[in-house]
Amino acid sequence: MAKRSPDPKQLVTWAIAGAVIAASTWFLSFVHIPRLTANGEGFWAVLWTDRLRFAYFAPFAIGLALSLWAEHRFKRGLKGEIWSEAELEPVRVLVAKPLWSWTSWLLIGVAAVAVILSARTSGTGHIALLYLLLYPIQTAARIRQLVTPKVTSAGGLKDWQNVKPIHSDHWGEQPLHPSE
Repeated sequence: MAKRSPDPKQLVTWAIAGAVIAASTWFLSFVHIPRLTANGEGFWAVLWTDRLRFAYFAPFAIGLALSLWAEHRFKRGLKGEIWSEAELEPVRVLVAKPLWSWTSWLLIGVAAVAVILSARTSGTGHIALLYLLLYPIQTAARIRQLVTPKVTSAGGLKDWQNVKPIHSDHWGEQPLHPSE
């Protein structure tokens, strides 16, 4: 049985979807979670009383892992050149859409409103994690950079070894005044 190569568009979709899942966990910080009781003191007691708070990390970790896994498989496929240009064209169209930027900016707008309307914003670090909402834009930009064809310039000073030294027959002479 032949090994089936992954679909590049599907991998990119999974990478961006994982980024959106990871970024959207920022909104869980606004959910009121009560402290549960535990018997005893120490590290394990703190973990047990705050177990619902630590559950915030599950969607973030799942989204981040999904995004990084799909992006890694996509990079490996590009490096191994397992896809043709025709197969990569839908990926170029997908990441060129402004939808990904608008999604992140919409999340940031909703987050700003949530911070303003939230009575619990003082000292909770909501603003510090706001950068998380830019993760979908960053993922789409990295993939867009990967699928953009490299442009090679014909001119320029790329080959410095073949550049001849500057030479002038008039070095050291006094310049002529225009009136002379």
